[in-house]
Amino acid sequence: MHFLYPIGLFALAGIIVPLVIHLWNVKQGKTIKIGSIALLGESSSASSKSFKINDWLLFVLRCLLLMLLAFLLAQPYLKKTISKSSKTGWILVDKNNFPRVFKSHQKTIDSLLKNGYEIHDFNAGFSLLSLNDTVVNQIKPQNNLSYTTLLSAADQTVPAGAQVYLFADQRVNRFGNELPLVNYKLNWIPLNQSDTLSSWIATYAGKKYEAKSNPSGTVYQALNTSENTPVNITIHEGAGISDSKYIIAALKAIGSFTQRKIIINPPAGKATIGFWLSDETVSAAFKSSIAPDGALFQYEKGKILTTPSFIKIDGKQLKLSKRIASGNQAEKVWTDGFGDAILAKERIGNLSTFHFYSRFNPQWNELVWDPLFVKALMPIVILDKNPEDFGFENNPADQRIVSLKQKAVIEANKTVLATKTTQNKPLATIFWIAALLIFATERILSFRKKPQYVKN
Repeated sequence: MHFLYPIGLFALAGIIVPLVIHLWNVKQGKTIKIGSIALLGESSSASSKSFKINDWLLFVLRCLLLMLLAFLLAQPYLKKTISKSSKTGWILVDKNNFPRVFKSHQKTIDSLLKNGYEIHDFNAGFSLLSLNDTVVNQIKPQNNLSYTTLLSAADQTVPAGAQVYLFADQRVNRFGNELPLVNYKLNWIPLNQSDTLSSWIATYAGKKYEAKSNPSGTVYQALNTSENTPVNITIHEGAGISDSKYIIAALKAIGSFTQRKIIINPPAGKATIGFWLSDETVSAAFKSSIAPDGALFQYEKGKILTTPSFIKIDGKQLKLSKRIASGNQAEKVWTDGFGDAILAKERIGNLSTFHFYSRFNPQWNELVWDPLFVKALMPIVILDKNPEDFGFENNPADQRIVSLKQKAVIEANKTVLATKTTQNKPLATIFWIAALLIFATERILSFRKKPQYVKN
């Protein structure tokens, strides 16, 4: 027997209470009048004491009751070892695909069912299925959870040491950013895809592309090859600040990559986006130089914080040495290690305004030295509506599958698997029942005990 909270056993010290009560048995004496000495007057009250246990049964019952309560505080349990012969297995299959899967793999599924396997829906909740579900019925809505999420969730539900047979396709777009890590033995049986060719229209950096996808890959071909409208950008730099060179270098890289013509500080016309690199308040004239529905990227001023941290962009952390205290409640685009905004976005008037709580200066952070700098600025310059997914499309029609050389999951080592062959069986219910019976017995004996009197 083991205890979840052994410190609860200190309550066993309470046994001293019934011990003291039973040992310190004080009896009040009774005055007895005798005729020959009655004239001597009233005698003083007398009492007697004894240091012995008069009722051993009550004493034992009360001690046992206190011991059981102490054990309940410590939460006792037994470690139950699961033998290999008792391990069950799971069959995971999407309920929508179950009729088709059973038709193609009936022999395999029947064999697994005879060996004690259970069929579960490969969706949130992993509801139990039966062969009755092979009958075509109403199709349930498609679950948008990735395979990584589902397989990781199953790791908390699958019986210890069980094997899992998963009937599912291995399309790349069904996985998350990471492969799942599981503690059970997974046998993945890939399904043949009914549609192996698909196409759709995608937009990236202001251009339209036709995407053609098959199991081996996806190819994008530009549709509008004509010259796009130039992107006009105006930059204002305050006195003593020399950060514009980093912006200009990034803009040239963006123009070269996207094949978009970028004009910096155009002599005439409205700008698509304006960079205000100054500690001063943005002037009205600078705002008016930006076209309606354009963007304003401005340095924020305020208290300078020098606590070491990092800028979190696209899952990567870049060293951050100095930043401006941010109290803005706008949408956070880039954050620091404390979750505060380094770049925030909000709509002010007819402009999309970006508040930058740092500087494009290596003394403030390492952003300008990292290739991520160009990628992070690109959706701002191109004014993409979904900057978090900019250039990384996850289309439902994507037909690519995991390479045969790539494992679909990462299985934990054998040591981790071995630790799952034991389960904890709580004993609290047994102890509660025993405590209730002992308490009832103790009460019955206490009420039935009759006081003893001295007879004349």
